[in-house]
Amino acid sequence: MMKTKILLMLCIAPLIWQGCAKKIAKANITEWDQFQDPYFKVTFTYPKGWYVVNEPGKISIYSSQEASQKFFDPTSENPAGVRIIVAQEKDTLKSTLDQYTKDFRDDKVQSGFDIKGEAETKIEGLRATQITYSGYYDKDTKLSGIRATTWKDSSFYALTYEAFNDLFVPYKVVYDSVLASLTLPKPRAIVKNVDPSLPVEEFDKFSNDVVDVAYPANFSPSIEKPKGEETFAMKIKGYREDCFVTIDVRPAKKLSLDKVVEQNSKTFKDAKAATNSTVSGEKAVYLNFTPIKNIDGRVYFVVKNDKFYRIITYYYSPMKKSFQPAFDKVVASVRFK
Repeated sequence: MMKTKILLMLCIAPLIWQGCAKKIAKANITEWDQFQDPYFKVTFTYPKGWYVVNEPGKISIYSSQEASQKFFDPTSENPAGVRIIVAQEKDTLKSTLDQYTKDFRDDKVQSGFDIKGEAETKIEGLRATQITYSGYYDKDTKLSGIRATTWKDSSFYALTYEAFNDLFVPYKVVYDSVLASLTLPKPRAIVKNVDPSLPVEEFDKFSNDVVDVAYPANFSPSIEKPKGEETFAMKIKGYREDCFVTIDVRPAKKLSLDKVVEQNSKTFKDAKAATNSTVSGEKAVYLNFTPIKNIDGRVYFVVKNDKFYRIITYYYSPMKKSFQPAFDKVVASVRFK
């Protein structure tokens, strides 16, 4: 039914809109952000404040949460918007990039869309194919899109940009930005006779509106559900359950750093004397503690903008030489925003 509807509108739309004056929309983008995913491990630049939907192997970013509903029900009264999708699909059929692109093009045509152009481009320096398309759902609802696809490490990666009505042209700058900045997951080399649980020398980066932090490439950061007065919490962990780093944020309630340390040190078992340090360019204090037998811990406290930040490292004591230097690098990389 939907395919027939779109095909019908493609036939009559030129007659309805021919000669009509169009109001040119302007892109409402004031700031850009760096997207990073701890598991998919893709990075790219996108408009700050847009609505992000994260699924395994697929990132969808919409101009607003309300506009995202328009893509699920195009003829609804929801506001028109824009979206970017970055997706990965394993090449289980041993297909070629050209065949994969043809399958997508044929599917769009069968769904009633008009193919506006085909070209080649680059994603991370790799050959990519690009399809431009558009179609009408009704006389007031036109969807236009571009999809660029490449192949890397036995997977197809697709970047899709779609927008309703007159938003397509002004917001194409979003597609151009993602296309230029997109980095794809890097394959991890497996080194024989090396314990895979040990932190590797190569570091990846995580960034959001709270913190920037680098971490061993064989570890993964995850955003945790805040507890109590926490406003943010994250965990960086590898294979071992007893070796990880946590970062959390709480309101400082006008307390000084010394007062924060005094009030919180009692919660850390066998905490040693406080030591002055620096984290993120701010004065910091850390305590060494022993949460349980054979586990060493260190907690850093920082107060900034009436918030207090904690960075806590845990590692298996007999493996201190392997974990503590890597975790010290993690702490040194932290930048609070």
